[in-house]
Amino acid sequence: MSPQHMNVAMMTSGGLAPCLSSSVAYLIEFWAGALKAGTISGLTIRMYIDGYKGVLTGDSTVLSPDIYDDCACLHEVGGSPIGNSRVKLTNIKDCIARGFIKDGETPLERAAQQLISDKISVIHTIGGDDTNTQAAVLSKYILDKHGGK
Repeated sequence: MSPQHMNVAMMTSGGLAPCLSSSVAYLIEFWAGALKAGTISGLTIRMYIDGYKGVLTGDSTVLSPDIYDDCACLHEVGGSPIGNSRVKLTNIKDCIARGFIKDGETPLERAAQQLISDKISVIHTIGGDDTNTQAAVLSKYILDKHGGK
């Protein structure tokens, strides 16, 4: 199998914790290392701003490859360089009330459509139990409703 271009996304969610920035840095280092080693042929790293809120609203930024080697400083700070929010993709009423989706939409479908639109190959959800439970629910939804695309 030949190496492929990877569209990697990251987001942090839940409460601010000392490990979030370091996790972001490690993942950037990991993927940049895979690119340098030729394991993958290309790399795009997209950061969703403020966790699931950014996934729902499309608020994201793509990292310039020029900074892949400059992220080690993130190991020395806490919090999250990309922001956090406490958004549950399974709480439709809250997502509507906060303006993340419109009435008649579902957060799971909106999130799935955003990931599909951004052509995300892998999304790293960095956080605690709720963050990863929501990721599992979203993954199952994408598998069931969109054939895992």
